Amino acid sequence: YILVKYWGIKMTIGEALKDERLKLNLTQKEMAANIMSRSQYGKVEKDLHDISASVLLKLLEFHHISPDFFFKQVLSPQTGKDSETQLLHELKTAFFEQNTNELNYLFRKSEKMSLSKFTIYQIILLKAMLTQNVKDIPSEVKNYIQFQLFKNENWSNDLMMLSFFGSATMFLSPESLDIHMTSVIKKYSNISTFSLKVQKLISSVTLNYLYYTHSFPNKKIWYQCFTLLDNLSIDPSLSHYRIINLYFKAFLKKDFIKLQAIKSLLEECGDTRI
Repeated sequence: YILVKYWGIKMTIGEALKDERLKLNLTQKEMAANIMSRSQYGKVEKDLHDISASVLLKLLEFHHISPDFFFKQVLSPQTGKDSETQLLHELKTAFFEQNTNELNYLFRKSEKMSLSKFTIYQIILLKAMLTQNVKDIPSEVKNYIQFQLFKNENWSNDLMMLSFFGSATMFLSPESLDIHMTSVIKKYSNISTFSLKVQKLISSVTLNYLYYTHSFPNKKIWYQCFTLLDNLSIDPSLSHYRIINLYFKAFLKKDFIKLQAIKSLLEECGDTRI
């Protein structure tokens, strides 16, 4: 079962499929063509679900879409919005790995690029998270993020907004954090049915929520977070999230022996953030 991956490309598979569907003036159900369910197809368009190479080729063949043309759209060299997406991905990867040299290089690189407001605000948030200083975040950025989160009740369907929320956990009020985290838990309760990319994003958001609410934990939501992370797919790339989930479980139970054991394990693996 080969999954098509799409970090750092001109269009995601989902974006390219949606583009072709709109050209053909088809609904999502018509585009899915009984090859896959409408709901599954809808998730692929939103980049919430991977699609196998065999299913993708069946869709293209059914709708008489040239595979060569389709993949040229997807695999073209990066420009414009695509280079912004890649920059953010590289920044977040460097941040997660605590690679300060790479982060500083990417920050300097970003200053020479023409970036959208969304990307600029993400960079401001990452810099503030790096220094753990909320004062570094301008009020304009905080207000913009809170407005974006509250203006649309379906914000948790949007991967960019989820990423925004994950970064914003460091300054949102406890009440706002609880409201938004509840939305995330409800939307992604069956987390293992989503792509690994989405599972990693939701895991990061959830762990950020736990970290920034540890002084005032809402036990009901914390236990829901634990359950969410317990239900991650069994995949080595998700092990780190599971281990940190165990840390927060021990923290809530005040099991200091287990806390220290998990902390030592994380430090041996190079993670000194907890």
